Amino acid sequence: MVSLLVIAVLLGVFLDRALYYREHAEKSAMEQVALDLRSSVNLKVAELVLANRFADLTPLADQNPMDLLVEKPANYRGVLAAGQVQEVVAGNWYFDSGSKEVVYYVDSGRYFAPDEQRRMRLAWRVKLVQESGAAAPQWARLELVQPYRWF
Repeated sequence: MVSLLVIAVLLGVFLDRALYYREHAEKSAMEQVALDLRSSVNLKVAELVLANRFADLTPLADQNPMDLLVEKPANYRGVLAAGQVQEVVAGNWYFDSGSKEVVYYVDSGRYFAPDEQRRMRLAWRVKLVQESGAAAPQWARLELVQPYRWF
């Protein structure tokens, strides 16, 4: 009986750690895709700025940043409208055509703090940077819409 109890406790500890590391891996994978997206946006912006095509920065705010990647992630579900968001399974990316945000829905969220609306999601948007008095934006960058706490 004592050995069964010890085995059960060890199994419980092992499963807890396995779930912890699974969630940590999901967070790392999500952050890697976000970094790839940020780099792709920065490269596109640098290309336009070096070609002195500042006016072409404005459409970037409405463009899907996933289109700038050489290869989209396997868990990317495409462009969705607000009514189609219910179709998104946790652990997947999509582009919200209404808000112009790239969104990731968290799958393993034991250590994730949801947003104000209790959604387990993270969102990024391309933001144009324009100096005062300039006719067109001078830069654009991918920004997190709201800060998040995960772990």
